[in-house]
Amino acid sequence: MQVIQPRTLSNRELVTHISMAMHNEDGMPLAYQIELLRRFNYYIAISSQESVLGNDTANPHDPKQLDLFN
Repeated sequence: MQVIQPRTLSNRELVTHISMAMHNEDGMPLAYQIELLRRFNYYIAISSQESVLGNDTANPHDPKQLDLFN
């Protein structure tokens, strides 16, 4: 039974637990996968609001790359 709830972890703690789980035979638990996707979805949503973040320095826009699925 899993005691630690991934939703209560900070980003740093979540990444640490995921990296430890990846080296385990059982792999990453489903609850951690869901939480990771939930957080990615959140950060993608706020990064699309230019007034919130301005420029996405982690993923700079390449003017030569075509937009997909618009």
